[in-house]
Amino acid sequence: MKKLFESPVFALFLAVIVVIGSTLLNTRIKFGRKCNAMCDEFYEQSDIAAELRNFCAAAEQVALTAKQMELPDSDTALQDVDELRDLLYQQTDDLPSVYSLYQKLLSSTFGMEATLARAELTAAQKDSLAAAQHNAAAAKAAIDASGFNSSARSFLKRYQKFPTPALAGMVGLNMPCAFD
Repeated sequence: MKKLFESPVFALFLAVIVVIGSTLLNTRIKFGRKCNAMCDEFYEQSDIAAELRNFCAAAEQVALTAKQMELPDSDTALQDVDELRDLLYQQTDDLPSVYSLYQKLLSSTFGMEATLARAELTAAQKDSLAAAQHNAAAAKAAIDASGFNSSARSFLKRYQKFPTPALAGMVGLNMPCAFD
């Protein structure tokens, strides 16, 4: 055992382990603070999370109207609304997952709106759908114009260079993303 500790190969191995460990720990602590600050901005300082909640309400109304008309994608859209609301309620730091789900819901909502525009709806359904379309479009416009998006782009421009994303992934950090 004493020979092992005196071996230059073991010393080199130990040095490599210490350097890698300290690099990962430093990434987790320092870069983690920066990612957490972006997450805090997303949920507390910008209005983007509130607008995503507004979009969920509008998308839910479209999906409910689509469900009444027995459109096949309505149940999936309602599940996506619930999942996005849950992520926003939990204030997850996995903003790329929030963005991905938002994009999926955006696509399905506007697709259902197009299909419903060709369907024969009652006056109440037309009014409900028109209000939901207006609210969805307004929420999307507010999300696109959010100050968070410029902050996220600046953040990514500064930090999305090798090896930062790889190190962040290794220590379980999620890079923020813009929502436009």
